[in-house]
Amino acid sequence: MGCFVVSTVAALGVAAAKYVVRHNEKKKALQVEVEPKEYKFGSETKMSKRLGYLEMMLWGGSFLLAGEHLLHGEVSLTWPFLTAVTEGPEAVSEMLTEMGTVGVAMFGAIVVAWAVAMFVVDFIKFRKHKENKVVSEVK
Repeated sequence: MGCFVVSTVAALGVAAAKYVVRHNEKKKALQVEVEPKEYKFGSETKMSKRLGYLEMMLWGGSFLLAGEHLLHGEVSLTWPFLTAVTEGPEAVSEMLTEMGTVGVAMFGAIVVAWAVAMFVVDFIKFRKHKENKVVSEVK
């Protein structure tokens, strides 16, 4: 009934974390580096951009689930938005149980999918960088 609320709250938290990380990245970019940095695995994509990907995945899942719940009549467009609140304490208990099980499991699945995608992208970029480095050393 309200499992999309977990992803929505998580998306808000990730958005806040993204802005803090972006601020720190901008502060770090202002510092002058004298020595060239060596390429490290995962260093090509900024963390704020990675968090942006996670945020978009969470928002997308939240909106799709909210629409699905709206179509099935579990959510209304008037106060209180979650229909379980008007149906009594048993319905609220069922809603909170669903949020704690299905909502948290969905959030975990999204985070795992994001982490795997970020690892695969970094691995491909790292291999490409190593291949380019080997080719440039041979020349």
